[in-house]
Amino acid sequence: MQVRLSTGSHAEVCSPYVKVPAPGYNQKRHLLSGHWNLIGSASPALYDKVGFCAALCPSYDTGHELLTKFGVQLGLSSVREISNRLAQACHAAGEAELSIQSDESLAGKRVVIALDGGRTRTREYNGKYTEEGYGQYDTAWREPKLFVIDTLDEEGRLDRRTLPIYGCRFDQRHLFSLLGSYLSRLAIKEAKSVQLLGDGAPWIWNNVPALLKSLGVSEDKIIETLDAYHGTEYVHKIVEMMNSRVSEKEKTSLLKRFLNWFWDGQAGKIAQYCRKIFKYSNELADRYMAYLEKHENRMQYADCKEHNLMCGSGIVESGVRRIINLRFKNTSAFWDAQTVEKLYFLRAAVLSKRWDIVIQNLAR
Repeated sequence: MQVRLSTGSHAEVCSPYVKVPAPGYNQKRHLLSGHWNLIGSASPALYDKVGFCAALCPSYDTGHELLTKFGVQLGLSSVREISNRLAQACHAAGEAELSIQSDESLAGKRVVIALDGGRTRTREYNGKYTEEGYGQYDTAWREPKLFVIDTLDEEGRLDRRTLPIYGCRFDQRHLFSLLGSYLSRLAIKEAKSVQLLGDGAPWIWNNVPALLKSLGVSEDKIIETLDAYHGTEYVHKIVEMMNSRVSEKEKTSLLKRFLNWFWDGQAGKIAQYCRKIFKYSNELADRYMAYLEKHENRMQYADCKEHNLMCGSGIVESGVRRIINLRFKNTSAFWDAQTVEKLYFLRAAVLSKRWDIVIQNLAR
């Protein structure tokens, strides 16, 4: 049996081999392969280094250069293969099982959960071939949806004593299933409070509060907050539409007044005032006003400030940029959807500083 060591070199070892497996046997044929927790022929020390560098760097090529710099002798294709095998192994073992320490819990903590979507270009073969015989594929953009689970201290800052948790899926059902598995293992029902942050996307507000309640979180602990940047954007847009109705001086005065109402939690009052100005039907203005009215209960920023809660969803927008965009939104990069969905986890484990926890749990 061949084992690939942490330097990338191969070693031949003698291993007991299961020549005729019993019915139902689903372990590795080479017994030492299972005992040493090999992935393919890669040792834990090797796939630890390769997976970390490939996930941290902006491309496999850069990861390969970093590994070479530190004495790991592998070809670029081996870096890609080992990374993909590791991602598959993590997926099979369960992300929530690997990412969480045995004594980790959200009991008694001020939890914040934020969600947003990113962009990744996927590759799907369409059955057509070039004159040279190469398969052709479509390259549709898809939206991977990402969540982050974190905690706040009593002053409203992110609590650096706990590590964030990221999860990412294309399919909403799979995303909420993954989120639920994390929250259940972390005893979310025992949290002191749970603040939910997001933009105006209905898929967030129509699903996550119900998920929290199904996990035993009482309704009085759940605080829904719309990202303040998205809210103020609508206020600015609706004022800009008043060009033919009010003077520039009045627009400046109205914007200041509206923003004061906005931060006081009176978004509905802005919509009521605007309806007097837009007396005749205006589809775009009606949409903006309906948005402010619909989300007024989620725009209670004065209460958020009073109780040291977050007003913006920057923690998940930063996560989307760092986990998805900077690694999987590169020019001319077309990913197999099932493969990249697993690679998101490796990248998230590195950037959340949970990599060592994942590798230790996987190799245990």
